[in-house]
Amino acid sequence: MLLLEKEVNEESEKISQVRVASLPLLEERLNDYLSQLYMPPLHLSLEKGSLAEHGFDILHVNLGKVDLKKISSGEYNRVRLAFLATHNEFLLSEGGVLILDEIDANLSGKESMSVANVLKILSTKYQIFAISHQPQLSSRANQHFLVTKDGLHVSRVHVLKDEERIKELARMVSGENVSEEAMVFAKSLLEN
Repeated sequence: MLLLEKEVNEESEKISQVRVASLPLLEERLNDYLSQLYMPPLHLSLEKGSLAEHGFDILHVNLGKVDLKKISSGEYNRVRLAFLATHNEFLLSEGGVLILDEIDANLSGKESMSVANVLKILSTKYQIFAISHQPQLSSRANQHFLVTKDGLHVSRVHVLKDEERIKELARMVSGENVSEEAMVFAKSLLEN
């Protein structure tokens, strides 16, 4: 049993050395995405803890002077998105599916657009289904579906085409009474 314990500790030490060597690159890539998402840079550090199934390292994440226990849901979603995007760069080769429910909730238009741009990058490997009430994210999608509910139990899904899409983006901006300014803004979102 002592020999087995020694072997496990040696392998855990090797894993730890690889993690220490990889940490600067991981931190750099995460911070690149966080910068795109208008978030402060983070700092990663490893601490040796007790041996567990993935080795003995404990990862600490510090986000500038921000207390991670007190971040808003919008900040949390952007940090999570940075980790997803970084995971995509290093580990995902075959693709996958992401289903995101209002990942751009509680964000400004500028922040929502930054989320949309990062999702556009992720869409090269992931099939992304994103539910949003923000026109910025919807304008970057390859396909835009409108989901409506008739009564209490019947939902309908409609694929929006060119003009329909502009009208829906404008409705998202201005509400049921679509203004000319909202139409102009919706067209500009699709042109960028």
